[in-house]
Amino acid sequence: MTQGIFITGTGTEIGKTVVAGGLAACLKASGTHVGVMKPISTGDTADAQFLKHVAQVDDELSLINPIYFRHPLAPSVAARIEDREINLSDIETAFAELQQKYDVVIVEGVGGIAVPIQDDFLVVHLISRLQLPILIVAQVGLGTLNHTLLTVAFARQFNLQIVGIVLNGLSAETAGIAEATNPVEIEKLTGVPVIGVLPYEKQLDTAQPDVTFLAEFMNRHIAWRKLEVL
Repeated sequence: MTQGIFITGTGTEIGKTVVAGGLAACLKASGTHVGVMKPISTGDTADAQFLKHVAQVDDELSLINPIYFRHPLAPSVAARIEDREINLSDIETAFAELQQKYDVVIVEGVGGIAVPIQDDFLVVHLISRLQLPILIVAQVGLGTLNHTLLTVAFARQFNLQIVGIVLNGLSAETAGIAEATNPVEIEKLTGVPVIGVLPYEKQLDTAQPDVTFLAEFMNRHIAWRKLEVL
């Protein structure tokens, strides 16, 4: 069966796309036949285009990102405003096609793990349906203990396999005691390994970053080889 991993976060604009794309770039560089997917996007398709670029795949954007809404809102709200239905089978069909094509599929979620997709069907339910383990992306600074513990606890209510946590957005200029102690505290309180801390990198704050640089950046800061699901 094709391996894969679902990248979720403790919130939106948390760095999921860079982590998902970085994993894809690392796997690609190591010789793995890797595909990417952003099942649902709202506001724009920038994340899906980023993933397509760094994974260096020729898949149609509609396969990588089968559901797109113009409004940058929770999918359930965007669908209501745009008077559209979300057909979950579109996601499952696209995912199955990618599974057939690739050895590993990196899937990036929309927003956090409890974001509603339709009615009471949340991102966590989509993860369960796709039967993927999760990697959680969280902020590195003050407040992340609460957000990360809540995300881990919620995921465990649904018996999801949590393979690791990545902390993102470290700034050497502003880092303090919270940034220094959070990785150890999160591991101690959750029992989930923190596999790395990503500093902010301006070169990656672009739609089409240098793929070699991205892979090297990830290799320096993330122990992604510890993820046995890849």
